[in-house]
Amino acid sequence: MLAAGLKTQFVEAIRRLLRPMIRQLITYGVSYPAFNRLVREVYVEVAEQHFALPFKRQTDSRVALITGINRKEIAQLRERIAIGDRPLDVEDTAVTHVIGRWMAGPPYANRDGQPRRLPYEAAGARVASFARLVRDLGVDVPVRSVLDELLHVGAVELLSDGDVVLRREVFIPAGGAEGKLTLLGSDPAELFTTIVHNIESPERPRLQRKVVYDNVGADALPELHAAAQTLGEDFVRRANALLASYDRDRNPNAPGGNRTRVALSTYYFEEDVTPPPLPRAAADRPKPPGRIRRSR
Repeated sequence: MLAAGLKTQFVEAIRRLLRPMIRQLITYGVSYPAFNRLVREVYVEVAEQHFALPFKRQTDSRVALITGINRKEIAQLRERIAIGDRPLDVEDTAVTHVIGRWMAGPPYANRDGQPRRLPYEAAGARVASFARLVRDLGVDVPVRSVLDELLHVGAVELLSDGDVVLRREVFIPAGGAEGKLTLLGSDPAELFTTIVHNIESPERPRLQRKVVYDNVGADALPELHAAAQTLGEDFVRRANALLASYDRDRNPNAPGGNRTRVALSTYYFEEDVTPPPLPRAAADRPKPPGRIRRSR
């Protein structure tokens, strides 16, 4: 168990780790209820696999004790996990429900599912409109908020006469997304596990290094991208040759022992930086000569 101070720091680290993840969950249409169900299932799976007592069967009570999930729900989750009944609805948001109903047929689309151009609001209650579409679904969100989100993701266009047109029916990731989404599940998990290992076992550290500078001009980024690509490719070639020399499928004379999976990785990351405000004394202090301040 971590000391109280370290536990607080650990939770803050997890919060930072979750931010980009939550951003993509929202982008890809995975709602909080769907994510909540997924997290509860993973809690139960991990408790089953890694926290069982060696001398007795893992009971619902034991899983409830270490996860904080009530026993009744533990039983349901374990049953669902056991039979593999775990479909996750990734289109479970108000926005995706609106798009789905818009394309489902009359009165918001023709019988072939071609979405119609809708007025934002109509005088007659029986006339199809965007507001009626949202209200028909019982969405507990203001109509304007739904429209704003659809505009934000580029799914609709608001015309000058006030009509709303559906321009994009679904979110389609870039080409080759399936393989990259597989890496999204494996690579961050490997890095996270390595960092935790180094925290818990400092006497047996694993490779975990990176180089960071926080005042690089954006004009240099194209050159950095190209140079990083070259460095990365050279690293991967060398890493591949190293690991291949120890892989028993390729080298029968490699050392024996339990079968182990080993990964060496590299990545490039960039983000905008907002410099912290200078202390008042520093802000009032005259700037040293020789520095030119450019405005763009």
